[in-house]
Amino acid sequence: MEILKRRDLFHVGRLDKDTRGLLIVTNDGDLANRLLHPRYEIERKYRVTIKGKIDDNKIERLLKGIELEDGMARFDSVRVLEVSKERSVLEVSLHEGRKRMIRRMFDKIENPVLDLLRIQFGPIKLGNLKEGEVRTLTKEEIERLKCL
Repeated sequence: MEILKRRDLFHVGRLDKDTRGLLIVTNDGDLANRLLHPRYEIERKYRVTIKGKIDDNKIERLLKGIELEDGMARFDSVRVLEVSKERSVLEVSLHEGRKRMIRRMFDKIENPVLDLLRIQFGPIKLGNLKEGEVRTLTKEEIERLKCL
């Protein structure tokens, strides 16, 4: 994407090569740093499709915390959207975003991630944007980000 090659722009967070979804791009480096700093605990939401059936015990583990190589990790919330024997679709929220954290957490409970989509970052929602589409934030959205 051409916009990401500009040197005067900062991306807020990152998406690994296997993750899709919302990415905020700004020319305000201070805002980008503030949105990413763990101290501000900005919520991120993802729609996650995993292999296999999720159950209440596994959801409880995801909420209480799972030990990863770089420390404990936990979701703030888990909402089940769909469950079948072959796959489950969940909406998860968290306030920190370590490298491949979501994928590593689901690997630990033996339900590998099949698809991962960031649907929200703070007050900004992906909405109906299709992959590769961009839109300009409204003045109100920018003000809400600056107030976080």
